[in-house]
Amino acid sequence: MSMDENIALSLYDKMLQVVTGADPGLGLPSAFDTSTTAFLMAQRGLVLNGADYRNPWSPGNTSGSQESTANIASLVDDVPGPGPTWSPTLRRVSQVYSNLVQLVHVTEPPPSAEIEAARARAVAVLREEGKDDEGRAFMKPTQLADAEKKAYDAYTDAYTTYIGTWAAAMGDENLRRVWPLTGPTAVSKVRRAWQDWGSSGRDQVAAANAQLATLNESQVARVFEQAQWLLNAYQFTVETESQPILRSRIQPSDWAGADAFTWPEFTFRSSDFSSNHSTESTSWGASAGLNLGLWSFGGGVERSESREHLDTETKDISIKFRWRVCPITRPWMDATVFSLPNYDLGSLGGRGVVSDGAGGGLMARIPSALVIVRDVEVTGTWGRTDSDHIASATSGSLSVGYGPFSVSGNYSHSSTQDTYRAQAIANGFRIPDIQVIGVACTKVPLCPPKP
Repeated sequence: MSMDENIALSLYDKMLQVVTGADPGLGLPSAFDTSTTAFLMAQRGLVLNGADYRNPWSPGNTSGSQESTANIASLVDDVPGPGPTWSPTLRRVSQVYSNLVQLVHVTEPPPSAEIEAARARAVAVLREEGKDDEGRAFMKPTQLADAEKKAYDAYTDAYTTYIGTWAAAMGDENLRRVWPLTGPTAVSKVRRAWQDWGSSGRDQVAAANAQLATLNESQVARVFEQAQWLLNAYQFTVETESQPILRSRIQPSDWAGADAFTWPEFTFRSSDFSSNHSTESTSWGASAGLNLGLWSFGGGVERSESREHLDTETKDISIKFRWRVCPITRPWMDATVFSLPNYDLGSLGGRGVVSDGAGGGLMARIPSALVIVRDVEVTGTWGRTDSDHIASATSGSLSVGYGPFSVSGNYSHSSTQDTYRAQAIANGFRIPDIQVIGVACTKVPLCPPKP
């Protein structure tokens, strides 16, 4: 296996470990359910202009930017294609889900009054009706459910941050040596977040959701009726958009900010690059064309026009960056509808048209978290060809990638034609901008169940 592949696949495996793995000594549940989560890595990262996403409008921040709200909604709305590489399709999560809840045809007898009453009590634990600034009714989380969701987000952030720090320590001899001293402090933050989540209603909300999961199977029509109401309630009109958008959130709220001192830092050196890789990373490497080289030119996130291997004289490569796993929240989506029985989608298609449960369908996977890196630094002792590539990437306008990192090109998901490029540093280059290099996705079960 070439050095190009070893570098990229080692990076993939490290990120997969953080998204789906766990420190065996922690004893707390992963932030992501590994049985229902897929990790997709970009063949080249999506570089974002942080200013496009800062200070988004929300009901609690009415002075915020509506354009930022629209940009976030667009960023997380792509339906990924099949395979291990992040490859957005022309379909949108919001559109497929809207069609699902609006075209549904339920075939079940009406539920009994007792079942309806039991479901109403469970729903009352989670949602209540509110009014927006214009007096329009919408469903909002109850005080308990809102506090539980904030505590869950805090736990998810604490957990993924800890796992990132732990994985970095296990891969660095110096950090591993002092981990018995630094580890307990890092662990205490996760345990405290776990306790805070419990005291904020974790068990009560879980019990209500479990009860609903059972009761919903005999009230499919009512679930879809409320899903339609929720969908309509969260439509948001933005001056810059021709159609209403569905507002989504990315956690933590300052993910696009300029300050990243709390983000875990990773350093990879040539000695850390392994020749033994997971089946997932090997599959991704083949899909991303890494056998053709680590450098990529032209094209963009989904494909490159050409690739080149590292110069045979290049050695002592080191890659350092800060990163976070940033969960996505869609308050307008009721994901329980995907698992309900006794319905079809009429003209939209037959059984499994949304998802066949095995990776096929209009929306087999839904993005649930973004893996974002920033302040990427790549250094080494470079051969002449690689030195020329670095000079080109740091001084010209050519679209260039180095493994999963975008080095220069145009900002993704931007209404402008603004460009970015790496900065030349001693023995290498630095990419300060934030970029999405991976996406954790929730696998959608068989949907709909009926032909």
